[in-house]
Amino acid sequence: MKEWLNAPGGAVRIRGMTGTTAQPALAAGEVCRLTIQGPTSRVELAVPVHVPVADLLPTFLEHLGSGLGTAGLEHDGWILQRLGEPALQEDLGTAALGLYDGDILYLRPRNDQLPPADFDDLADGVATGISSNRRDTWRPESTRRLFTWLLGTVLVLALLLTPTVGTGSWVATTAGCSAIVLLAGAVLASRALGERTIALVLLAAAVAFAAEAGWALPALGRSLFESPGLLTAPSLTSAGVCTAAAILGRFAVGGGFSAGYLAAALAAVLAAAVGLLTMTGVLTVGGAAAIVLAVTLLLGTRVPRLSVWLAGLQVPPLPTSAEQFQEGIDPEPGREIMARTAQADLNVTELCRGLGVVVIGCLGVLAWTPGWASPTLATVASFLLLLHSREFPSARQRVAVLVPGIFGLAMVVAAMCLLVPPLWRIAVMNGLIVVAGLLLVAARRMPGRLLLPHWGRAGDWAHMTLAILVVPLVLAALGLYDVVRAAWSS
Repeated sequence: MKEWLNAPGGAVRIRGMTGTTAQPALAAGEVCRLTIQGPTSRVELAVPVHVPVADLLPTFLEHLGSGLGTAGLEHDGWILQRLGEPALQEDLGTAALGLYDGDILYLRPRNDQLPPADFDDLADGVATGISSNRRDTWRPESTRRLFTWLLGTVLVLALLLTPTVGTGSWVATTAGCSAIVLLAGAVLASRALGERTIALVLLAAAVAFAAEAGWALPALGRSLFESPGLLTAPSLTSAGVCTAAAILGRFAVGGGFSAGYLAAALAAVLAAAVGLLTMTGVLTVGGAAAIVLAVTLLLGTRVPRLSVWLAGLQVPPLPTSAEQFQEGIDPEPGREIMARTAQADLNVTELCRGLGVVVIGCLGVLAWTPGWASPTLATVASFLLLLHSREFPSARQRVAVLVPGIFGLAMVVAAMCLLVPPLWRIAVMNGLIVVAGLLLVAARRMPGRLLLPHWGRAGDWAHMTLAILVVPLVLAALGLYDVVRAAWSS
């Protein structure tokens, strides 16, 4: 009989030896049985499918020959390869490498690998070359993605054509019924069919149709294109409320209420707040945008803590006594902590994007509001966002904060350019050319350059100063100072 030798990560059987048989430690579905051909001997192994080849190679050398490990120092080490194929990647396991039970691997010096196989049939060689080198082969998953994209395209087309069906009542009815049907389809796809991707596509379409239905509700009895404005306060309020209500359908679809849906719901609610404050006559459009902008900026400071809470992480408070140092010292499961940390990081990105959409809308309104207070508030808030982006290490998170700030400054410059005389517009254009030149210099010199600490400290002071300035500017945009001045003078 042949003998199974216990080896790290699996079981080894050396041909030609006699003895008893030992069973592998892992289940059959977790191991891959390979044959390793060495320079002078051959072994058969059962190795874990997820252990990298680099970690298994010392075991192979030990059972193929005691001197192979030392001999590898003379030729840059050993590699494993299949006949006619390149060397295996040592950082991958057998499952990732596509190895199957019964495969034969050859142990070769790194500088003397087996050459590629020669073909006696040209057609066979061409077919092998195409199949082995092509990474974009059409797979069943590609077909699934194609039909999913087609589904989304058809729904977008239907969304764009819905306003043409008639008056606002017909548009609201059609879009509302479509939203209900799509939401029911999303629940069915998720709960009954287990199609998570299709369910999310249908849910997103349901939210869009709900927003369209809310947008059309105030235009009952007349065409949407004959309304005084496509984006009025009643339409904005109704659309925001309907959108937030449709987003709650995420609970029916299943999968929890992630940060992305929370960000979308916050954006819808804040947009509805702008429309409601304007529609009721409590505030002007600029005043409502100023209030919502201040609330959004305040919520932005709580994004990290909210993201950690949504990910299920409980960060303990700092200990203040010797007894508290002995509390909470039990080890946490590493894999679970890493997964939740990654989810918390994703939550930060999604919340920044959702709040950024609201900020863009508010800055666009404030920049074009007459007077000095609203454009000044938009300018200060834009610079505040640019400085606040330094706090985020992720490129996606930083871009999500930078884009609203850049958009706000662009809107302020555009509004100012249209308000000043033509001669001053030339000065504005020249100023933009100078700014473009400075940005060009920064693009060449700033990447990879470490700034002195006092520049970072100056940025912190500027960040804090701009954050404080937001409060009095919001009050000015609301017209509170004018009211107090009028009351005082009377």
